[in-house]
Amino acid sequence: MSMDNQVEGDHEPGELESIPHQGGGIQLDSIKSPVSRIMRTQIGTTSPDATVLDCVQVMAQQHYGCVLVEDGARLIGILSERDVVTRVVNEGKDPSAERVRDVMTMDPECVLADEEIAYALNIMKVGGFRHVPVVHQDGAVAGIISIRDVANLVVEHFRSEVLTLRPKTASGPTTQHGG
Repeated sequence: MSMDNQVEGDHEPGELESIPHQGGGIQLDSIKSPVSRIMRTQIGTTSPDATVLDCVQVMAQQHYGCVLVEDGARLIGILSERDVVTRVVNEGKDPSAERVRDVMTMDPECVLADEEIAYALNIMKVGGFRHVPVVHQDGAVAGIISIRDVANLVVEHFRSEVLTLRPKTASGPTTQHGG
């Protein structure tokens, strides 16, 4: 694949550098494969009438970065950690009184399970999202893809290079949050 001055996206052409192939790494086929390859089906869902506090508790207990908001079988929104921080905590609102419908991101960008991982990555990069819902043709929730799933895909291809690194500190990270 040549990049001969035919670059697209939200960057300046001079910003791109070619990355040398080091063998055994991630191939174009990996990101051209369907989202269903790496999506998770274990997800948090809620109704728009739930309280933000109820959702935050589920997110904390299950280690979810977001919950999908459904009206019946139809996806209508997403409530992410970022939504809670910027639209509830930062505004001084009470999470136990605030309804999801009032602070969620409405009509989130979605992908179909058979669309390419590259397309989901495009949505994440361009929109600045860490989570993209995966839906069926009828709009019903199928799962979710997160930046963590993409990181796992990269680690899958560079397993020995990544997982055999020694921590730079004596103890290494003590939690999944690095602290």
